[in-house]
Amino acid sequence: MITGIGVISAVGIGLPAFRAGLRAAHSPVKRIDRFDPSGFRSQVAAQVDDFDPADYMDAKAVRSMDRFSQFGLAAGRMAMADAQLVPGSPGAPAGERIGIYLGSALGGIAFAETQHEKYLDRGLKSVSPTLALAVFGGAAPANLGIALDVRGPILSTANSCASGAVAIGEAMKAIRAGEIDAAIAGGVEVPLSPLAFGAFDLIRALGHAWNDDPEHASRPMDGKRDGFVMGEGGALLVIEALEVAVARGARIYAEVLGYAATSDAHHMVQPRADGREAGRAVTLALADAAVAADEIDWVSAHASSTPIGDIAEARAIHAGLGARAVTVPVSATKGLTGHPLGATGAIEAAMATLAVAEGWVPPTVNLEAPEPELAELLPNLLREGCEGSFERILSTSFGFGGLNAALVLGSAPTS
Repeated sequence: MITGIGVISAVGIGLPAFRAGLRAAHSPVKRIDRFDPSGFRSQVAAQVDDFDPADYMDAKAVRSMDRFSQFGLAAGRMAMADAQLVPGSPGAPAGERIGIYLGSALGGIAFAETQHEKYLDRGLKSVSPTLALAVFGGAAPANLGIALDVRGPILSTANSCASGAVAIGEAMKAIRAGEIDAAIAGGVEVPLSPLAFGAFDLIRALGHAWNDDPEHASRPMDGKRDGFVMGEGGALLVIEALEVAVARGARIYAEVLGYAATSDAHHMVQPRADGREAGRAVTLALADAAVAADEIDWVSAHASSTPIGDIAEARAIHAGLGARAVTVPVSATKGLTGHPLGATGAIEAAMATLAVAEGWVPPTVNLEAPEPELAELLPNLLREGCEGSFERILSTSFGFGGLNAALVLGSAPTS
């Protein structure tokens, strides 16, 4: 059961702001101002500009952590506060029965880049002594575990842009197996540094045709898309066993019903054009959830806004859902958040959780006209937000190397 949500995104920090940002449906993408982007093909991103770590931790913690770990600690604390869960308190699981599952494609690479610059300029003595403790993917969940006295398993997933979804799925499996009673699960990404950004620009994964019109640069599923817009952010969910959540009187937003992961075994950058293995992840996740394709009420598509990736995903959704694919509402929301790599599946899972709980799904911002095949495969792409009953939701995530993940979320049981 999902009982808490903590979100940091370009469209809003914290649940109320995040919800309001989704409803406003205004793209936050702008020209990068963290560094001079003039030497890159792509010059825009979805930055998180209003984050102040001092709002979530003391001054010592601020000094000891890089932005990656700060995001993780802040999102985790928000999620736990939202769930009203304090490890070991009356009715709550003990710290050793709570795990942390956090995905990130790049971990603390941005901080490492700044420290490398100092090393080249002034030598090793100028490098922060926290460097070795900050760059690895486990740094953010480890810091969170220390801060919250969470002593169960920590799993750091690094499955490229599927990392956050994989973390949520693996947490669900551990709870289902009785290994733990609860988990803090999701993803965090802070990739906006010149080298990290430039690496994706170098392989032409990032869009550049809309540098002069940043708000329209992220165009998932649209015929004029030309690459993804990098973003930063994170989302962590508190997930509990049903009996634990009920026993302590927790508010339940939704349930993680099913999860599956597959790999294309095809190419490090390009997905399989036919979407076969990504579609198989959908099929397996539905089977894991014991949910039929025609029971899916909304698809939250990964759709990063790349020419090859979006059409491959449309084929995958069609393969996984069959006839339901031509009627099910589909949204691709990266026009609202950019593409925060390993955090994106977690942020989209947070959106899906709200959709189940509140009966509203966000629009596909900047979708004007998909190409004919995409429109034929997914004719019910949502250009506007939509009110309704969304009791079963499919959320897809795909990453470099052909790493695929699918989550099925649904309404909580009534008894």
